[in-house]
Amino acid sequence: MTDLKDADRPATKTWTTAYRIPLAVGTGLLALLSFWALFDGGPVEKWVGGVGLVLLVAWVFVFQALYRRGY
Repeated sequence: MTDLKDADRPATKTWTTAYRIPLAVGTGLLALLSFWALFDGGPVEKWVGGVGLVLLVAWVFVFQALYRRGY
């Protein structure tokens, strides 16, 4: 089992630490747009919204992996 207290801290001057807040805001806005397209759009917008949410979930996992490794 992984202990969060033992996790390595990322370096302080990497792009993931410098742009963490702007990337989080941008990801949140894209998630809102994807949800809006998924629930209020036509057939094409529903596809775009669904694919957008899948890509955003993948991006979150990729960003977490990069952040933990110190990139």
